[in-house]
Amino acid sequence: MTAKNDSAPDDGLGLTLEVKKSLLKWCRDILSAKLEGNEIPPGPDLGQRKGGVFVTLKRKGRLRGCIGSFNFSASLSDSIREMVQAAGFNDYRFGPLAKEELNDLDITVSILTEPKALNSLDDLIIGRDGLYLIHPRGRGVLLPVVAVEQGWSAIEFASHTAMKAGLPPKAYKDPEAKLLVFTAPAFSTDSSENDI
Repeated sequence: MTAKNDSAPDDGLGLTLEVKKSLLKWCRDILSAKLEGNEIPPGPDLGQRKGGVFVTLKRKGRLRGCIGSFNFSASLSDSIREMVQAAGFNDYRFGPLAKEELNDLDITVSILTEPKALNSLDDLIIGRDGLYLIHPRGRGVLLPVVAVEQGWSAIEFASHTAMKAGLPPKAYKDPEAKLLVFTAPAFSTDSSENDI
């Protein structure tokens, strides 16, 4: 597997290509260990780094699991370990991962920045910003890449974030709603290659 999006010098992650490849291999090792009933192996040394994380699993180009955490007090290693397991085995939209799926998985790790208030949808930059809606009746998150993949405008992105929270499309306009933005630089494996 190769790490994609790893040559961008301005991705903001401060992780070397070697560390990214090691993290992606570790994610696959975690899933394998869970499937085999083995102890989870230790991951690469990330020092004291903390951060929120989303882990996205795709199989043959289709979403297979995606779960994340905005816990910025947890260590980055702990967050990655927890989220890769959650994406593989606890995403309510899918059944638990099976052994025969492991080799076909593409894994994306998105490192989150702390969300900040979005004053106007005019300030939203499609492709850079993800959306996090906090509403008294639900919460919804969509990563930056989703708006790009779907070809959404800022309004469509906000509407779909509301729907992700189980709310009507215009719920992001409610006075009690908080619409936050964050960035999520990411790196991925590509299951069509086998050099990791």
